[in-house]
Amino acid sequence: MNPLATFSHAGMEGTRLRKKRQIIKGVPRMMGSHDRESYWVFRELNAEVGPGEALIMVSRNPVRTNAAARAWAGLLPIDQGEMTRAPSVLLLASPQPRWVRELSVEQTIRMLAGIYGLRDAQIDQMVQPVARTAMVDGLLHRSIEDLGKQIRDQIAFGVARHAPVSMIIFDHTATMGTRPFRETCLDQVIALRESGKAVVVVTDKPRVALGVGTSAVIIRGKKSQQVSVVEAAEFLVRDRVRGPKKTSARFEEEEDDPGF
Repeated sequence: MNPLATFSHAGMEGTRLRKKRQIIKGVPRMMGSHDRESYWVFRELNAEVGPGEALIMVSRNPVRTNAAARAWAGLLPIDQGEMTRAPSVLLLASPQPRWVRELSVEQTIRMLAGIYGLRDAQIDQMVQPVARTAMVDGLLHRSIEDLGKQIRDQIAFGVARHAPVSMIIFDHTATMGTRPFRETCLDQVIALRESGKAVVVVTDKPRVALGVGTSAVIIRGKKSQQVSVVEAAEFLVRDRVRGPKKTSARFEEEEDDPGF
């Protein structure tokens, strides 16, 4: 089966600020106190995902996985190698409070689906299924502001669940919402995969990786690595045990530089 989306020796450069180490006393500061320097967010990334598959992306630095997810969603360009995108992609995002402050639940569903580029006829057919999935089918005329962030998360998940797209990316959103809803999320992601959609999951939770993944990749700054789902889960467990990121030279191979 041909993959829907691929990275081939892909790389992306980022820019960060480094505090200048040398400060000359008695000399007026005519320049900024920080230097800009470029670095590889990720490099030599090889990954693919096809219909009915779920790719798990993990890293010690979330900037790397987030950047790769956004590249596949068409929001960021790569600077090295090649990338192919699926015909239609949805990167799951929960609506911010200021977007929907004066909207009802139904209006929030329609607005979010519209942001993803769905047509009016598609949105009309989605409202009721999304409301049932998000557990808000009896609240369509309620103000979304009265219901809180977890309900907004559930609505976003519901839109992703029913959107007519070929690939869905969950960027740390594979489980979200209230506790009863979170308990259903992984089963719904598996259902998406089994329906023939390509699924990409960015996560730092071993349970999520093991629960839905069919393949995995560890994303690093110098060279990424394709691994099994079990190896990705073990990597996440070791990362939690290791604790805060180290920045000394001896840990350079782990690519723990700061983000953008």
